[in-house]
Amino acid sequence: MARKNTNPHVGSDFEEFLQEEGNLDESTVLAIKRVLAWELDQAMKKNRV
Repeated sequence: MARKNTNPHVGSDFEEFLQEEGNLDESTVLAIKRVLAWELDQAMKKNRV
């Protein structure tokens, strides 16, 4: 979600940058994989697996 920024010294948000560079989809997929791996690790530790 883009927010209206009133500070003239602040540029675009990081998602816009990744989109412009053509890396948004790849970065999003990687982030989801990392979160799922972390959640799995936490569940395994909780269940002592």
